[in-house]
Amino acid sequence: MRPLNRRLSLPVLAAGLLAGASLHGQDNPAETGRALFTQHCATCHSLAQDGIGPPLGGVTDVLSESQMLQWIQDPQKVLANGDPRATALLVRYKAPMPAFAALDGAQVAAIRAFIAQQSGALHLVPLAVVAKGPTARHWFPPVQKTGLSVEVEDYAEIPRLPNRTPYKGITLLRPDPRQDGALLVCDLMGVIYRVTDRKVSVFLDMRGMFTDFVWDPGVATGLGSFALDPAFARNGRFYTTHAERFRGTSAINSADIPADVPPGLTPPLEWVLTEWRLADPASPSFAGTHREVLRFVTPTTAHASQEIAFAPVADPRDPDFGLLYIGIGDGGSVNLKRPDMAGHPRTLLGSIIRIDPVGHDGANGRYGIPADNPFARSRDPGIRKEIWAYGFRNPHRMSWDLAHGKRMIAVDIGESNAEEVNLIERGGAYGWGVGLLEGTLHIEAATDAKAVRPATAAELAPCRPPFGEYDHTDGAAITGGYVYRGPLAALRDKYIFGDIVTGRLLYMNMGADLSDHTIYELNIVRGGTVTGVKELGHLDRAHLRIGYDDRTGDLFLMTKGDGMVRRVIAAYQR
Repeated sequence: MRPLNRRLSLPVLAAGLLAGASLHGQDNPAETGRALFTQHCATCHSLAQDGIGPPLGGVTDVLSESQMLQWIQDPQKVLANGDPRATALLVRYKAPMPAFAALDGAQVAAIRAFIAQQSGALHLVPLAVVAKGPTARHWFPPVQKTGLSVEVEDYAEIPRLPNRTPYKGITLLRPDPRQDGALLVCDLMGVIYRVTDRKVSVFLDMRGMFTDFVWDPGVATGLGSFALDPAFARNGRFYTTHAERFRGTSAINSADIPADVPPGLTPPLEWVLTEWRLADPASPSFAGTHREVLRFVTPTTAHASQEIAFAPVADPRDPDFGLLYIGIGDGGSVNLKRPDMAGHPRTLLGSIIRIDPVGHDGANGRYGIPADNPFARSRDPGIRKEIWAYGFRNPHRMSWDLAHGKRMIAVDIGESNAEEVNLIERGGAYGWGVGLLEGTLHIEAATDAKAVRPATAAELAPCRPPFGEYDHTDGAAITGGYVYRGPLAALRDKYIFGDIVTGRLLYMNMGADLSDHTIYELNIVRGGTVTGVKELGHLDRAHLRIGYDDRTGDLFLMTKGDGMVRRVIAAYQR
């Protein structure tokens, strides 16, 4: 039998990677299924490797066509009926898959035909799961319930774009400094919206501007993030990251993917940092110029560039002024059983980098290396001087608290066990990748990245521990937030964040001494009744994101499924 970790070659799915790949005129069900699998399934599933969800190779041997249809259209019902395989998979992967009710019987049959065809060609067998076992394990102290509550109101509704799959939608909100109360909100599918007086308009639509733009598959392909230059109100300059189809373009980190790494089910991606300039800095919609600043590659569509940000400093004499931080995930390196590809100073994968976007001494001459970067003076040609900190799986959100010096906070979405809140130190190592750490747990990366144990003191010693961490009995994927400094007294000095999947709203105390490492839960109230993000939007998966306007002190909750931006209007003890 051939090895079970064999992967499909790059050309197999490259054609189906582009969003909206046409299915018309394809008479071969397996070929139709290939495109459907790529668009709807490959975000979370491979055929042979673990990912967000289980590998699907061989699953057609254990699920009938009618069973697969129900699993795809209504997974919650399958779990509610006590299906032993579904229950065991929930124990292993900690979160149920979202429903794909829009896929009809013919489409599911095509996906099934593709999985069966490839399973036979690659000699794949279904994942063996244990039907019985503990359903929960607390690796860390559980999230603490409190009486602290926030009341929310609907603030704005962002349009849901055509051909949107469940993982696509709004993900990031930033205040527009040109007008008090104005907001900019981005959608992974390639649009940045402007919200003024609760009215929504298009600020930038980049969907037709880049031939190779990709927004499916992948949890966060597409428009990854955007950041406004500190002088945006005067110079109209801002930055975006977006994903493009892999074509072998010159990238600043081409060596990060060694030649002996076989391709995954989804091809590598190229991620592009773009600088935009408004012709009129006061314009409510984009008209102007843009240029490519840099391009980097990731080995799969997973864990790429979810966040870029400027530190919120206004003084040009501050060493952080005008310098751009870019979070770069491991690109699925650990899922490819190659932890050596990420989390050390010789690779950009699994790092937070810091660049001068208008400098010229970077790898391609279109950006600069700040002189105070931790590795800027290294004489080792293999060291990446762009790196500020490293050892992350998916540095999902970054923010700064300036009340006690300049604290940089970044969360890291875990593989299957630990979600992290990190205080970022210059040159710090945070353990993921070659460090074989997920939070303070040791991962068995060579065999099963879902299998962990508490790390020893010697294993933890080279790395900075998380400031806070919770396990997958309390959530499934962390989304970062902000230290609140607004008018609601009950929230001040608290780092407000949440869990993407469950929609739980969480906080940590961020006082001067940083002595409290407990994670607490905020209650969400609507109309005097305690509720939740999923209940408010009638969602089976919350897809929660946090936004904050540091000028007005407004705190926002965003959800992809219903496109809603909700504002926190009160905070109190119940």
